[in-house]
Amino acid sequence: MSATDTEAEFYSELDDWWAQLWALRITTVTPSSRVKMKFFDFVRDRCAEVGCWRIMDDDLGRLFSDFLDELLHD
Repeated sequence: MSATDTEAEFYSELDDWWAQLWALRITTVTPSSRVKMKFFDFVRDRCAEVGCWRIMDDDLGRLFSDFLDELLHD
């Protein structure tokens, strides 16, 4: 599998999780695409830190919580 495929798969899984978070779990409209991209960048940076691009649902929940904490400190 090429790096492009891996990256596309990573963002596809992340996009699915993001949509499910707002539509199925929080049951509200998604925030602006700017917020989404900030979260995606946040997750990408954390994955790069540990050198692993496979993310599980529980991992994304924790990362989302960390993301919210970081937003409060910016």
